Amino acid sequence: MYERFNKQFEMFKVLLIFLTFLILMIGGLPSDANLNRTDFKCSGRSYHNVTLTAYYPDYTSDDEIDYLDIRGKKLKTLQDYIDGRETYVSASMDLIGTDLKYGSNLCIPELNEHFGRRIPLQARDFDSNIKGKKFTRVDICVRTDVDSYDKAVNRLVTLY
Repeated sequence: MYERFNKQFEMFKVLLIFLTFLILMIGGLPSDANLNRTDFKCSGRSYHNVTLTAYYPDYTSDDEIDYLDIRGKKLKTLQDYIDGRETYVSASMDLIGTDLKYGSNLCIPELNEHFGRRIPLQARDFDSNIKGKKFTRVDICVRTDVDSYDKAVNRLVTLY
């Protein structure tokens, strides 16, 4: 009886190894590294050739406008979002004359692809250097001066 149990157990192990191999060959188990890349796409109206630039909060400044958004809330940086400390990233653009309001969700597929995840942007800030630019310019908030030079956040993009 013990011998019969051993044979059944050995067959079970072989079957388990075969099934594991088959699952891995077909595409593996779901994981962050194996997601369908279509979830990085954006929907809605698209604006092409939008200039994306970066800015960063200056906490040493006496002027609150240098580290708070237009409603006096703390700026949320791209790096803090990537680190899991924030739920969105602050973006600055000229909302006057658009249908967008404070806190409107924005999407940039090039950023999503670059970082391998959705980057939820919200239009929450404004600066005089973007006045009148509407959908041709968007600034993304990054953590530091050094981060503001990253090519991923200084380029032409598509904005949704």
